[in-house]
Amino acid sequence: MTRIVYVTDTHLGAANDVGYTQQPRRADQLPALLELLDGWVARSAEAGAPVACVLHGGDMVDATSREAVRAAAATFTFSVPVYLALGNHDVTRSDALELWMDEAAGFFPTGAPAFSVDGDDWALHVVPTQWTDEPYLWEDEQRPHILPEHLARLEEALAERPTATHLLCTHAPALAVPPEQTGMTAPYHAPPDAFSATIKGLIERFPQLKGVLGGHNHINVHGVVEQAHLVTAGAFVETPFEFKVIDVGLEGWSMQTVPLLSQVGFRADYDWDRTFVQGRGCDRAFDAR
Repeated sequence: MTRIVYVTDTHLGAANDVGYTQQPRRADQLPALLELLDGWVARSAEAGAPVACVLHGGDMVDATSREAVRAAAATFTFSVPVYLALGNHDVTRSDALELWMDEAAGFFPTGAPAFSVDGDDWALHVVPTQWTDEPYLWEDEQRPHILPEHLARLEEALAERPTATHLLCTHAPALAVPPEQTGMTAPYHAPPDAFSATIKGLIERFPQLKGVLGGHNHINVHGVVEQAHLVTAGAFVETPFEFKVIDVGLEGWSMQTVPLLSQVGFRADYDWDRTFVQGRGCDRAFDAR
């Protein structure tokens, strides 16, 4: 088995009380939270379960600028590689992709924003979500989709290793938050039908695709489509400061959710009227091995 740590929606540079959040945000404490996470990574290795990489599901920064991307490259440093699936807040200007490649190319191991990381019996595919007709630009419109060339390369990669366990990471979620989780009368934060159909089509055509990781909604969600487990995660900088631990291998994969709240040395508020954000037991952990 190989261990991967998954975090998302860190919004480096954001104000704590401005913008979309699901729980109180402490983006100002991101360096301290990453230090705690790095300590967890070290302890996992000492316990005989080394982490192969940290995967960031997008919205690493809150708004794109050369200074923000440079700060991200300096802030997200671990003893293991860090990979990034670009989110909408990571591409808020037309030269965003150029800035990431200039200042933080290490997050993209093949030198391109869509890439694959291969293990002996597993593969991780990172495909950036697009939001408008202009690639790598988000302003106000939220029309998630995948570029045709990225979709074609993903299909090739899936077909090349039919017996491996494949995971896909793209920032936009493919499933809504169900009413049985929120207590609302209708699904919450539902993605467009076309985007869901793209992801579900891949799952149906490639049984080796066992999981899809997303972010964007800042909510722990877990659903199952055919053989694949679809997961989104809470924002790392929102109370209770959670990340996912993924163990993947030939026999499948498992996931658990780990909070850092008990370790922080700063004040952290919590909205008890929105506990659905943390998810039910089935949204926080599963074992599909």
